[in-house]
Amino acid sequence: MKEIELNNPEVKEILNGFLDWFKSIDTNLIKLNGKPDTDEYYTSEEYFELVNKPDHVGFPEEGYGFQVSKGAKERPDIFEPLKLWTKNELVRIFGANNNSLTSYYPPKGFVGWHTNYDATAYQVLFTWSKTGNGYFKYYDKEKDEIVTIQDVPGWQCRHYYFGPEDEPHNHCWHSAYAGDERITLAYKFVGHGENDPRDAQARHLRDMLIEEIESE
Repeated sequence: MKEIELNNPEVKEILNGFLDWFKSIDTNLIKLNGKPDTDEYYTSEEYFELVNKPDHVGFPEEGYGFQVSKGAKERPDIFEPLKLWTKNELVRIFGANNNSLTSYYPPKGFVGWHTNYDATAYQVLFTWSKTGNGYFKYYDKEKDEIVTIQDVPGWQCRHYYFGPEDEPHNHCWHSAYAGDERITLAYKFVGHGENDPRDAQARHLRDMLIEEIESE
């Protein structure tokens, strides 16, 4: 997992435009799924050891938050325009293949440990935190340790390659917790496996976006 310096003022303006749009929505319309994790169990080492098995399912089994795509099904009049903007317009602007998620986490919201091996891709993740009271965790295979990246107020960005089921050495175990309001936008540059020549194109497109994000 690598952090990206978010220097480009145009990218910041785009992200802040999304944030202003989302924050203008009546909070009563945001229907949360799951239950709060008051003990931070689902981002703990204990839970990681429980789910870190050869037969894990890839997607997160536990979480508490809201996805714009689901909100668009329940209240298309409110959330469909926002979903289309993140999945169509921002995909075009960023040169990505698709937007894999647009998620909101309230205080004590979270996404539990998982790998995303069911959604193989080179991904760029934008995260906003209201106060910085939250974090992103991932398992570093080389160091054999869990790394915690503390949130900061405002936007952060990082990237990683999420390998498929048959590449366990490229599985990226990760989780996140929101001590305060937290939002994540994830953009995918779809790969086909490390031995597939199409992966080079996906890496190239991702790296072009990273270069743009870091430019001033």
